[in-house]
Order: sequence, then C-alpha cells, then structure tokens
Amino acid sequence: MGLLALVAVLAASVLAACATIPRSGPVTKGGSVSSHDDPFGPIDYHPLGPDAGETQEQILNGFIQAAVSPETSYQIAREFLSDSFRSQWNPDASVTVDRAALRSDPARVNSTQLKVAITPSAFIDQIGDYRAAGSQAPVTLNYSFVKQHGQWRISQAPNGIVIDSDQFQNVFSPHPLYFYSPDFHNLVPDLRWFPSSRSTIATRIGKALLAGPSPWLQDAVVTAFPKGTQLASGSVVVGGGVAQVALNAVAAGADTATVNRMAEQLTESLGATASSVELTIGGVTQNVSGATDALRDPAISSTPLLLKGGKFGFLSSKSIVPLSGIGDQLAALRPTAATVLGDGSAAAALAHGDVYAVSDGLAAPVRIDDRAGLVAPSIDSRGIVWSGVSDANAAFAVSAGDGATAALKASWPDARQLIAFAVSRDGTRLAALIGTTDGQSHLMVAGIVRDATGHPTRIGEPVDLGGLGLSSGLGLAWTDELSVAVLGVSPQGGTAIVTQQVGGPLSDPTAGPADGVAIAAGNPSTDVWVLGSGGDLETPAGNGWQTATTGVELLATQQGRGE
Repeated sequence: MGLLALVAVLAASVLAACATIPRSGPVTKGGSVSSHDDPFGPIDYHPLGPDAGETQEQILNGFIQAAVSPETSYQIAREFLSDSFRSQWNPDASVTVDRAALRSDPARVNSTQLKVAITPSAFIDQIGDYRAAGSQAPVTLNYSFVKQHGQWRISQAPNGIVIDSDQFQNVFSPHPLYFYSPDFHNLVPDLRWFPSSRSTIATRIGKALLAGPSPWLQDAVVTAFPKGTQLASGSVVVGGGVAQVALNAVAAGADTATVNRMAEQLTESLGATASSVELTIGGVTQNVSGATDALRDPAISSTPLLLKGGKFGFLSSKSIVPLSGIGDQLAALRPTAATVLGDGSAAAALAHGDVYAVSDGLAAPVRIDDRAGLVAPSIDSRGIVWSGVSDANAAFAVSAGDGATAALKASWPDARQLIAFAVSRDGTRLAALIGTTDGQSHLMVAGIVRDATGHPTRIGEPVDLGGLGLSSGLGLAWTDELSVAVLGVSPQGGTAIVTQQVGGPLSDPTAGPADGVAIAAGNPSTDVWVLGSGGDLETPAGNGWQTATTGVELLATQQGRGE
C-alpha cells in the first residue's frame, strides 16, 4: 500500500472512531476541530441508540450524549424517549453549553426520577441567539422514566439539549443574518448559532431571516421582507451552490428595489451554504438585477491616525501625513481622545475636559458637553457626536454639532461605571465597556433607534455579553462588523486584549503592551494598535509587540462612513 493510501485509511479510521460517541469510560478531552480542518463540511456525529436491559442511569447518559446529533430531527436521541413523549420533546427550544467533565453523575430522586447537575457556560435560545452564562451556579435537570415494552425510557425531560463546550464548536456553527440600517445604506449582521447539519442548515437560516432580527436589534434595523413572508415549500433547497428560495405570495408585487434587497439579504445570510440565490415569490421567478448599494462592514484605513509633534494625521513610516480638512482644527484642540469619520469630514474630540464636535462644515469646533467625568466620545456614521460620562446612569449627550443636543439614556444592567463606549461602524449599535456592581468589567451592546431623518431617538434594551476576565477595563474598539476588542489590566499583571464577538463567545486573552492605555483598530480586523502611557505606539509582531513610533500624544479611533 502506498504512503498516501495508508494515510487515507488511517484518517478514515480515526474519523470513524470519533463519529460514534461512547457512553461509558472516563471523560477525556479531544482536540477541537474547525471547519478549516474538515474540507468536507461539518462533523456528523453518529451516536448509539439504547441497548436492551439498560438502567435508567445508562438511558439518561445515552440520551444526553445522543442529543449532540441533530440529524433527522434528533432521531437517535428520540429513541431514548417513551412513545408518548417522543413527539413532545423540543430539542430546538434551547441549547445549554457546559463542560461534560463538570457534570454530576445521575442522582436518584425516587424510583422513577433522576437528576443531573450541570454548570452552564453559555446558552443558545430558540432563535439561535448566543449568551454567556451570567453565573457559575449549577443548574439541576430532572428526568422521569417509565417501563415500555420491558425497557426503561424517558417519559419527561427538559426541552432543549445539553452539549459539551468542545463538541459545541463542532456541532453548531455561527451564521450572521443580514438586515439593513433604516436608511438601507448598510447591511447589519445579527449572529445566530444553528446545528451544522448539511440537510437543514440553509432552511434554518432562511426561516430565521424571515422571522426578523433578534429582539435587541428589533427597532435598530429593518428588513426588506414584508411581514408574514414565509418559505412557500417550508425549506430552502441548495444544489450546485445555488439556493432555491420559494416565498409565499405575501411579497408579490414588490418593486424592483425591494426584490433586490430581499435577494441580497438571502445571498449574504446564506453565504456559508450557497454562492447565489434563485428567488421565487408566489410561484413567480424573480428577475434579480444584482446587489444594492448597501455597505457591508464599512472599511476604514489600515493606517493608525495620530496626534504627534503638533500634527494630526496618518502614520507613514515614522512621519505624520496631516489629515486634510479638519486635521488642523483637531491639532489646535490638542485632544486627549478623538473619533474621526473615515472620510475625514467630522470628528468627536475630548479636549480640556470638554467634548467638541469638529466638522469641515463648521468654522470652529463646537463644544457640546462640559459635564464632569467625561469619557472618550464617539461619532457615528452620520457625523453625529456621542458623549458620555463615567456615571453609567447618566444620559448620553447626542449632537449633530448644530447646537441642539439630545439626552439619551441606556439602562445598562448592574452598571456602576461607564469606562468606554463606541458606535459600530454601520451606526446601528452601541458597544459599552461597563464596570458592574460585582467589580467586573462587562461588554454590553444596545441597538440605536433613529427617526426618519437619521437622528438617534432612543437606545434600545442593552444585552450583557458577559464578563471579560480582566481586573479592569481600559478601552475598546470595533474591529469589524461583529467584533469588539477590549484592552484591560490582566489579572496576571500588565495588559491583555480580549475580543468579544457580538452574539458569540469571548476569545482567549492575548498579552498586550505592559503600559497600554488606549486601543484602536483598522482594516483588516487584525490591524490593532495600542498606545502606551509613555507615548509609544505598539503594533502586534509575532507573539509580542513592536514599537511603530514614539512621542504619540493621541491614538484616534476611525469610524466608518455610512453614506
């Protein structure tokens, strides 16, 4: 046998062994497998069904392990259930992610009941929203049993499934659903997690997209699909890289722009499963003329924007290329923090303890906030300045720089301090680094609700994405359409950077520069810069950090332009 053939046989043997999940023996941790490791798609687990004569404990363990396989509507897991309960159990109601090694053994409640204690690390709800567990307290799950045809079967169990965190990454996959900013200038992602079953994933994505955005984004984004639009056939069929999407007649009569937007939402959302979409509405094939002008993940410069040597501009080698337009105004202000629109037309700046709006349409910077305790301001894609103070219960001052300022309050849960905040590059979401009452630093997000003119009118109900594992937070920066990098003090000393995906898990921390005080990001998302307290600008270099330039007074944040 040739070497390549032998390798292929061994690889097939290993995969076959991994595909069947044992229900006895010690728990061991295997290596994680990503979609890049598997060129043929997601891993399919093929657990064993129940054996004759198994005890209640064996049936329960087998059921929990079999529920990692979503194939054929969790058919194997349902074999552990009684005939009367089999159709009642809803595995899609929720997902509890835990560590199998921390689960308790089944404990006896009475002759027909067992309980298991688990320690959740995250939850997925019925629409696919991911949330980190807010507590490390164990959760008890109760199961009832009945004898059926002489064999024990589960007659009552919690809806949803329990899955080990290592298996979760293989069985479930993240899929951003795309909606629009209210002005249709931007595509906005809403990350969901679905079982990676080849036969059902496109249908799950299609149904979730038609059902609309997550509750926290509900009023911040819009969809092109009219209310009541559903899949006419109940499924999305993918073949040859083409997704065939048949919708009911609710959207019949939609104009060309709306049809193009519906097709674009489907194409972007189904991007992991299909390269194009064929759309029919009420049985009529739609003539889709192509993508709209909407931006996805607005680009910003890959070069850091600095104040150095009295000049405000982009770093080029060791010198500064002055920012045209408002660069001179910003340099004259000598700000300690600033966020600048990508086209250089406007900025929000913190200088001399006050927040200013700077614009090429203004003769001079306009002071919009002089409250005590101001933190670094932000500016959104429409050039509207956002200003906040460290008191997390205080309102944000929001101004277009025309002298009129609105007060918008966010109800950050368990908030003690607003450390830093930033508007997303598409202008639809507000990320905030919050010091909570338990002494932790949490990242939270909220949707931004706007009126017909694009002015913010309300901050939606915030979502707490969880603790960051930092002794204290220092600053944050959006790195792309879904991710926020947070700089903070590491419990081990020095600084650390953690990246939180909005709607996904927290990354492992990476060591930052020892004296980092501010963070900014560019394009691509791997372009991250940290400013040290002594004025050194640091950039990642291998496993460490390299000084790009010295004598920096300010590292500015760059914002996308949504128009």
